[in-house]
Amino acid sequence: MLSRQEMVEREEKRLLLPISESRERELLDNKLRPRYSRFLWLILVIFCLPAIPLLAPTWLPDSPEVAIAKSKASCPAQPQPRNIGLDWKPEEEEGYPTKAFERLRGAIQIPTQSYDDMGAPEEDERFMFVGELGSYLETVFPLLHEKLSVELIAKYGRLYTWAGSNPSLKPIVLMAHQDVVPVNPATVDQWTYPPFGGHQDEDGWIWGRGSADCKNTLIGILAAIEQLAVEDFQPERTIILSFGFDEEIGGRRSAKPLAEAIVSKYGEDSVLLIVDEGFTGVDQAYGTTFARLGMAEKGSFSIQLDVLTPGGHSSVPPRHTGIGILSLLLVELEKNPAKVNLVEGNPVLSYLNCAADFGDVDKKLQKRVKDPKAWKALGEELAEDPILRAFLGTTQAADLVTAGVKVNALPELSSAKVNYRIDFLESVESEFKRITSILEPVVSSLNLTFSVQGSHASVANNVVRLDIDGEGGLEPAPLTPSKGLAFDLMGSTVRHIWEDAVVAPSGMIANTDTKHYWSLTNNIYRFVPASLDLIKNFHTVDERIHIDAHLSSIRFFYKLIRNTEGLSDE
Repeated sequence: MLSRQEMVEREEKRLLLPISESRERELLDNKLRPRYSRFLWLILVIFCLPAIPLLAPTWLPDSPEVAIAKSKASCPAQPQPRNIGLDWKPEEEEGYPTKAFERLRGAIQIPTQSYDDMGAPEEDERFMFVGELGSYLETVFPLLHEKLSVELIAKYGRLYTWAGSNPSLKPIVLMAHQDVVPVNPATVDQWTYPPFGGHQDEDGWIWGRGSADCKNTLIGILAAIEQLAVEDFQPERTIILSFGFDEEIGGRRSAKPLAEAIVSKYGEDSVLLIVDEGFTGVDQAYGTTFARLGMAEKGSFSIQLDVLTPGGHSSVPPRHTGIGILSLLLVELEKNPAKVNLVEGNPVLSYLNCAADFGDVDKKLQKRVKDPKAWKALGEELAEDPILRAFLGTTQAADLVTAGVKVNALPELSSAKVNYRIDFLESVESEFKRITSILEPVVSSLNLTFSVQGSHASVANNVVRLDIDGEGGLEPAPLTPSKGLAFDLMGSTVRHIWEDAVVAPSGMIANTDTKHYWSLTNNIYRFVPASLDLIKNFHTVDERIHIDAHLSSIRFFYKLIRNTEGLSDE
């Protein structure tokens, strides 16, 4: 039987990271790092967190904010709850939960799977399912399609506009994607219910691919606006809905042209805020409800590492074959990981401050969180766990290696690809320079030519080539500010629906379609308006969402739009 402390630690880990049950057990059973377990809750920040200042709670009853932020490493000042207009609660309306389930089920039953080898939407027939989904949406949300204009972008991208009565106000943009990751045919028999059945069990769980990622959000946004249309609501501020169809394969076919269409019409820096899918939501930790808004997103790029060496018979090998040289280079990279970066601006530190200020946190940890001199050591301790490490700096993963054609022939070309997820506060350039500086001494010691980004393109043998793979990589997203009109609107809406919730910064270590929308606003939120306890198995067997989570998502989008009333731009 688990001790009370072990049970507490288990609960902390469960709340922090939506990881697989097998991985969770692995972490819980790891006896090598018991001193770190008490910190795992801090990553209640799955997929990242942005920066903010040190909050010493100074309560001002007459102020629109509950606390004053004091430094750049604190929990943000908490907005007062906001409740403008009707306060519809879909879970309490007779028959509505059934209607909500049926709408979501219908969307799940259309297999809008995205594959890496897909071509253009005009040519690849596999995209036709997205067209089928579009027709379905028009059928189940009739009032919305009467009141809002809709443009089809790149054939299947859906751009809705609900024109506000005051065109001088900046619009808000609500996003979701229509596609889902494919179901591996080899795993179909492992699903409890068919992956495209949309089955709801007796406990309220809705099963199927896309139920969590992200048809819950797609249907939730549309259901909220359909209800507003039923109520004959007219927004002051224009509401834009942007739904791509290839997020799971990068978004270039749809999210990019959708963003370009918005910029073309409204201009850069023309939007108040964007809300898109995320992997952080609203849950309990340390006796407190935390709503974690994804306000940062890591960058990414991959390097291509090629070693070109003379061929020959394996009976007369050099000291190091091309494979041996490549191995030395990869080992050197793994011996020199990027530094842990628990500093001002890092979302993990901001979340820690929220937990220290509002949660039941150990006094020693509170002291370390508030002391900049303790951050480096604290970060290094936390980074001992590989999952926590992903939130604390740039990560690298050697994923692909190819070399040789025959066992008795020396390899002439040995290649590797290494993937990097760039820290919220770093850049593609800074990380590539660091990589170059690590590899250069090894290449030099082997008397080989080092060609960096084509610097010695004419050298065809005894050369190591280092290049950024693809189109140059993706920079980390701009950090979303933790104060101002947009933050107050998001935070005050959350705190109305989830009473007394602490709004804390979080972030993403994966990438979303918002990467194409940066020019529209700095206020980008990646967020699931629900408890992550009620959303399971993103991208894997038995993906599912509880009906309560879906209903809370609908209510959040409804109230967010209602709460835009009466807000003037700053």
